[in-house]
Amino acid sequence: MNMKRIPRQAMLPFGRSERSVNRQIAERLDGKKARDIKRGPGRPPKPAGAKKVAPHIPRPTLGIQSAVHVTLKLRRNVPSLRKRKTYALVKRAFSRFRLVSRGLPRVVERQDAARDGDGFRLVHYAVLGDHVHMLCEVDSSKWLARGVQKIAISLARSLNAASVREAGGSLDPRDGAMSVRPGWIGPVFLERYHLHALQTPTEIANCLEYLFRNAAKHFGAMNVVRCKIAASNTRTRYIEVDSFTSFAELHTSADPPISRARGRRLERVLAMHPWATR
Repeated sequence: MNMKRIPRQAMLPFGRSERSVNRQIAERLDGKKARDIKRGPGRPPKPAGAKKVAPHIPRPTLGIQSAVHVTLKLRRNVPSLRKRKTYALVKRAFSRFRLVSRGLPRVVERQDAARDGDGFRLVHYAVLGDHVHMLCEVDSSKWLARGVQKIAISLARSLNAASVREAGGSLDPRDGAMSVRPGWIGPVFLERYHLHALQTPTEIANCLEYLFRNAAKHFGAMNVVRCKIAASNTRTRYIEVDSFTSFAELHTSADPPISRARGRRLERVLAMHPWATR
């Protein structure tokens, strides 16, 4: 290496980040303007006008059987999830990872399960066009991160694979990088997930009502499906719910892609809402 070309302000040792900083220093010494200097490694800048969904701050600490409202927001180039084909992919991802626990050795290690509790359970969800709401029950912050991560990765892979197939592309790994194939979407989620820890039964009830009415808020009307439930006086009555929710799946599907809650507080609130249970 020619040491005469290294500026006095150079950073040592010469790793990836240091090499980038040294290059920027040399370019500034050569008279290059700041706007023309290439960025180094790190988080890319957000596009102009981008709305911040979840700030990068420490997550709240969660205990055993904590109820959490999670929101996953999609990028603009991702097709709407309220279509028959894409909604089927969402349900498949939910069904695979509706329960992440120590009873599934391929998902978690036994030593982690013994330390963190039983795991992650997807209790209810609502699918909108460009985002997903989930009511989850978790036994620690780590279990929440693992469960949401597995659902997000499964959904991202499924959406990209389906888009490549529709564009006539190949999914054979021997054909080169996936990112250059026709129909490839790339990153699916806009930012990391947003969470709200539900501390009281009132918050849980409000979250259920929010999930139940969210489609009407966004679209002015719900894609309605009529569900038959048993009223308190043993009579049968019908309610109308959005078809892209777990509430509809409970009454129309033999195997809804959700898991049963274990905590007494969450079970008690669910029992008070007949449209949220079988």
